Amino acid sequence: MTIELHDRHYALPTRPTVVVCIDGCDPEYIEQGIRDGVCPTIASFAKQGYVGVADCVMPSFTNPNNVSIVTGVPPAIHSSDDLAVFLTFAV
Repeated sequence: MTIELHDRHYALPTRPTVVVCIDGCDPEYIEQGIRDGVCPTIASFAKQGYVGVADCVMPSFTNPNNVSIVTGVPPAIHSSDDLAVFLTFAV
C-alpha cells in the first residue's frame, strides 16, 4: 500500500517510524557530541537506524522546514510559510 502526496508515492512503513528533527544548530555539534559520548541516544539512532542532515528551506523557520521534511517538497508547494507572521512582528 502506498500514499500519494504532491505527485509522489510513498510506501507505508512496515514498522513504527519516528522522525526527530534537531533544529537550530550546526550538525558538527551533534557529531562531536556523538564522538565524545555525550549524545548516546542520537548515537544509537545512527547505529540502529538512520541519521541524516537536511538542507534548510527558505524562509528558515522551524515550521516550514518540518513540513518540508515530512512532505518532501518546498514551502512554495506545501504553503506552510511563517514569513507573514515574521513580517507582522518585525514592523
